[in-house]
Amino acid sequence: MLRGLYNAASGMYSLERRQEALADNLANVQTPGYKKDDTVLKAFPEMLIKRIRDFDGAANVPVAGAPQIPGQPMTIGGLYNGVYAQERIPSFQQGALMQTDLPLDVAINDQEIPMQTINGRQVKPAALFTVQLPDGTVGYTRNGKWDVDANGNLVTADGYRVLGVNGQPIQLANGIRKEDLKIMPDGQILVQAGNQTTTVGRIGIALAQNPFDLRRLGGNVYQAAAPLPLMQNPGAAGSGVSLQQGFIEQSNVDAGQTMADMMQTVRGYEANQKVIDVYNQSLQQLYSVGKLNG
Repeated sequence: MLRGLYNAASGMYSLERRQEALADNLANVQTPGYKKDDTVLKAFPEMLIKRIRDFDGAANVPVAGAPQIPGQPMTIGGLYNGVYAQERIPSFQQGALMQTDLPLDVAINDQEIPMQTINGRQVKPAALFTVQLPDGTVGYTRNGKWDVDANGNLVTADGYRVLGVNGQPIQLANGIRKEDLKIMPDGQILVQAGNQTTTVGRIGIALAQNPFDLRRLGGNVYQAAAPLPLMQNPGAAGSGVSLQQGFIEQSNVDAGQTMADMMQTVRGYEANQKVIDVYNQSLQQLYSVGKLNG
């Protein structure tokens, strides 16, 4: 009986974690470049149940493939001990691009990157901007809504410095106006002053061959166990990656589907709660019977 309580309790805990992930997704539906998290639920290891034959095998209905010998074990079936939320996996599906016409809004379009087979599974690589984290390490993000700080550094909305292909923060010289900047599909940042065009930097684009290995740090930023390689020719034919100035990538969260999933999760949570209530009532009756007999 208690095993049923454990199963229902594990289901409630797993669905609670799934609901937390869905709530985070819904809260970031308007965050540029945000990638939703999918919660993976997994069953605990299966146990095989058997019983000992304590009867005359000849009198029993034969079981296909099993010897009818008294005293030997006979398989009853498998038993599962509930589920658990194994992990939250980000979905790097391309979000819709929204035109803003702002000079420092940049979106990555990597829909044309070909799929790859990693550990027998089809995985689509993902391109990301490189940023400098407060501790000096490198982070990765898809949020291309940028600005310029007081020191002329190109920064994200969270204040992280955008890195160039040389691994250093991109810094604009004094007097350069945002309106004069032109960002090319390959990441080059040009300044147009009259008839002159000057290159002031190039955006570093990292390529994650298996984006599922990335770890979410918060603030729409990811970190890798080892530095990701930078793309040498983004925007070139066959690279599958290009930058678009004046656009931002919207979140890939489907608000309607997320709300429907949240309602379904609540219903599952309530169902497990009712199972626990039934077991609780049964235990109370058993306790009452025990007191009367005592």
